[in-house]
Amino acid sequence: MEVLLKKRPKKYLLDYLAQSSQKVSEEISRVERLYEELLRKGESNAFLKALVEKIASELTIPDPPLPPESEALPQRLEEYERGLRSLEEALKQTLSFLERVEKVLPEADKAVERVENYVKLVSPLNPTMASEAAKAAARVRRVQELLLKEPKMSTLADLERGLEELDRVERALRAEYEKALGFILRDLQATREVARRAVAAAVLQEKSVLEREVEKLNRLEQELVELKVNPQPLDTQKFYAELRRIKSAAEEVLNKNLAPSEAKVLESVLWLASSSDSKVFEFSDFVELVARRGEVGTSEALSALYRLSKNGAVKVVVRVLA
Repeated sequence: MEVLLKKRPKKYLLDYLAQSSQKVSEEISRVERLYEELLRKGESNAFLKALVEKIASELTIPDPPLPPESEALPQRLEEYERGLRSLEEALKQTLSFLERVEKVLPEADKAVERVENYVKLVSPLNPTMASEAAKAAARVRRVQELLLKEPKMSTLADLERGLEELDRVERALRAEYEKALGFILRDLQATREVARRAVAAAVLQEKSVLEREVEKLNRLEQELVELKVNPQPLDTQKFYAELRRIKSAAEEVLNKNLAPSEAKVLESVLWLASSSDSKVFEFSDFVELVARRGEVGTSEALSALYRLSKNGAVKVVVRVLA
């Protein structure tokens, strides 16, 4: 088989070279703009500087080809243009990658800091939960360090997943902390109710003492509200010890100022109030239930209920239906 090779006219070759040169020049301009944008990322964000320098060193712009034979120049220029296009795509992907890194790294730092703060708060309340949360925060720290050493898309994806996990961990820690506050607050409300009844049954001198204790309860409640808004280390023993002291003082006043039957009936009513969740009773059923619980007769229970209601130690509301 005979192959005929013909030389292309010089004008065609020059035209082709001019067109290719123009394309190459435009491609170089685009690549240089992207490359400059890449370098600016490192200048504007100190956190990314080392990462940008590492990436930039791997994405250098090659020198244009200078073949000795002019006939080979068009092919070499085509190859060069393809190389520039590949570089352009790599730079676009890298900038997109860096934008994600630039967004997620500060978020991860803040999330780790928040979780570590909650770990300190929850550790005395639930050591196991706090330990697992600390491990989750440490894992995210390690992925951050790995991303700076090995800037890979898979590592970035791991960091984003870790950030989502930290969000769940933070919510769980906050709920655990607020649960502890809730337990103390419920105990405080029960103590306040006992103190309120004691104030109603107390003599004048005792009233002033108990009223000061009620003020202390109000201050403790305000402290709990502030801790929920601005979490700080929670000394549960301090709260519970103070509540036990106030409750004990109130119960002592109640026992001293109430007849034995009244004390039994009051205890029955308090038990019923805490376990019935505002349940509606038939009046006769209510009196019999209080009497059985207090181990007193129904007439004695009824009389004690009247006296307790009269002096404000209990509040019994009766609804009469036609």
